[in-house]
Amino acid sequence: MKKLLLALGFASLMPQLSNAQRYLGIATSNWSGTNSLYLNPANIADSRHKFSIDLFSVNMGLDNNFAKAGFSDVSKLVRNSEDASGIGNLFDFGNGKGQKYTLAGPNVELRGPGFMASIGRKHSIALTTRARFMMQAHDLNGDLFQSVVDKDFQNSETVNTGYQAKAQAFNFTTNAWTEIGLTWGGVVFENKMHQVKLGATGRYLRGAGYFSFVNQNLDLQYYAGTDSVRIRNTNFQYGSNMTSDIGEDILNGGGGSGFSFDAGVVYEFRPNADKYRYDMNGKTGLINPAKNPYLLRFSAAVTDIGTITYNKNNQSAFFKNSSASGEGYIRGIELAPNISNFNNFKNYLASRGFEADTSQSKSSKVKLPQSLVVGLDYHIWKGFYANVTYFRNMTDRTKFGNSFYSQFTVTPRFDIKALSVALPFTYNTLNKSKYLGAAIRFGGFFAGSDNIIGFGDNYGMNAYFGAYVPINKKKPKDSDGDGVSNKYDKCKREKGEWAFKGCPNPDKDGDGVLDADDKCPEIAGVSTAAGCPDADGDGIADDDDACPQQAGLAGMNGCPDRDGDGIADKDDACPDVAGLAGMKGCPDTDKDGIADNEDQCPDQPGSAANGGCPDTDSDGIADNVDKCPTTAGTAANNGCPEITEATKKRLSIIGGAVQFDNGKATIKKVSFVQLDEVAKIMKENPDYNMSIEGHTDNAGKPDANMTLSQGRADAVKNYLVSKGIDAGRMTATGYGDTKPVADNKTAAGKAKNRRVVMTMNLK
Repeated sequence: MKKLLLALGFASLMPQLSNAQRYLGIATSNWSGTNSLYLNPANIADSRHKFSIDLFSVNMGLDNNFAKAGFSDVSKLVRNSEDASGIGNLFDFGNGKGQKYTLAGPNVELRGPGFMASIGRKHSIALTTRARFMMQAHDLNGDLFQSVVDKDFQNSETVNTGYQAKAQAFNFTTNAWTEIGLTWGGVVFENKMHQVKLGATGRYLRGAGYFSFVNQNLDLQYYAGTDSVRIRNTNFQYGSNMTSDIGEDILNGGGGSGFSFDAGVVYEFRPNADKYRYDMNGKTGLINPAKNPYLLRFSAAVTDIGTITYNKNNQSAFFKNSSASGEGYIRGIELAPNISNFNNFKNYLASRGFEADTSQSKSSKVKLPQSLVVGLDYHIWKGFYANVTYFRNMTDRTKFGNSFYSQFTVTPRFDIKALSVALPFTYNTLNKSKYLGAAIRFGGFFAGSDNIIGFGDNYGMNAYFGAYVPINKKKPKDSDGDGVSNKYDKCKREKGEWAFKGCPNPDKDGDGVLDADDKCPEIAGVSTAAGCPDADGDGIADDDDACPQQAGLAGMNGCPDRDGDGIADKDDACPDVAGLAGMKGCPDTDKDGIADNEDQCPDQPGSAANGGCPDTDSDGIADNVDKCPTTAGTAANNGCPEITEATKKRLSIIGGAVQFDNGKATIKKVSFVQLDEVAKIMKENPDYNMSIEGHTDNAGKPDANMTLSQGRADAVKNYLVSKGIDAGRMTATGYGDTKPVADNKTAAGKAKNRRVVMTMNLK
């Protein structure tokens, strides 16, 4: 058992990199080639590289939470590898019991040939290859491990009676695989001060081999004196595609495959982008591709989203204590030779009180170390930057697979096209360690470590180096500074113009307007008219000016528009009053389609047939001349309805038939029916008024007759008022015996003279 745990402990000190695979000192550089896409695939969008070719890179490292791993510590372990107790000198077990130890390693990464290419300024693609090997033992029961390797932890009781240990969710996974990836990054939004980039990487994975042990519950008694373990109430999952010949398994392809993805977004705040802009070859507002115009850059990405599925030679099973025995018994000296392949391990456990469920043994999915990567890069001044990067694990460690450990890194760096120097300072959540690293890039060669100096005990180390061939973007060279690059400039020593391939612009007519801009190159003109004559000085050449002797507007073809209605004065029937084009420049206040200057009712919409006036009653007579504008009438009656002859005759008959008490102004009831008919006629003709005349014969005194006739006229009026007729529509006048219609010498004549006359008149 000691030798087995010694092997695991030594493995934890082998090259491993919990997050050093990111090359933090180099990957945050703006000239890092494909190294940046492993942090965030969007980083390659709007790249400083026109093209880059990956040659190779290698990184190595170690990290754990209980064994000191400085370079001197590891060398001591290597020199004393035969002595199992020597490993204890490296351990820092801390105080108290119940701790969990994580053994990380070895994790090795080799990046192979690849390339990155920019497509225009905003987009880039990359093809990358790499091989990865990761080994990880997560949350090992620390008390058990310590009881094996630390004599100070053991005592006479635990040596002879055994040490009890319980644990859950222990994960030990080793995985080796290769990758080929295709990455796209592009600018999806950009304005004067802001830029947003998106990126994605898709990878095809080829698994070489894996070994995984995931404990769900562990309850054991360890006896140091006999190096043996008694196990009860325990279940775990074990899987592997390895046979007895591991090298042959890897060479034969391992039988694993899968896909993985990275996705990310980058936002750049660029308040000073204008100072990086320039004009060249007829284009304006270009940004210098060799400069980093951002002040602040924020990035967020999720990496290693995927799994590798192993089918070939795969074996996996869920193990638990058999119901018959209730417990198992294992000796360390027996376990090591039986763990090399699945069948040996299964058979050995079966003989020691365990039963296996192999119903899901045909394939296994091994998770990749999925992580959230968030970064902030601040451009301090010129080539000086400060970067903050946070990594967070997103992998479920209760399943087959590997994972990284969260960390927080601050990296000040000096970063220019030819050289990068960085000093990453990291806080690691695995072992709560703080350490300082360093990295340098010179052209396409780089090397570095994220852990050179540890603050306190050093629990990890790493180193990486590599090379690539960068072909950087640059601003086109312009020797004479005329905005025409040397590549296209035919007059490299003389300032010129793009339209003349960098040569000066001629001026044949000597008017100060160069021929390329002169619309009249043979006739001297003025610059305001593009080199053509302009007699009225309105900036419109005479040949294009419809009013060459009157200063006008370009929109009016050189003619004036005094009222500013968009209609040239020469075409405006109302040049001093703003109007409408459809009205020949005149207004149409009532919007009836008839210009005010032709509209007899400019404030009231009407028809052309009525001179622009309305006809409310639609009788064909405009309201302005219609005495009855709301009642249809006739032209002969000034737009009012005419009283029929029958109505007039009827009124005459009724007037002569109205009876009063003898010598009085009291209407007899017998006449009410006729007067009701008169009231109806009045209501049917609301546009008419009525004059009521009272007449008598010559009997009696004239003054009395006058009073009597007035009273009788008033009586008729009052009766009609009582029937709902407005008093204002009627006038009552008594004429006495002054207007006889017959001879008063006869009784018949007198009867005709005693009468009431009712006449309808227009209001």
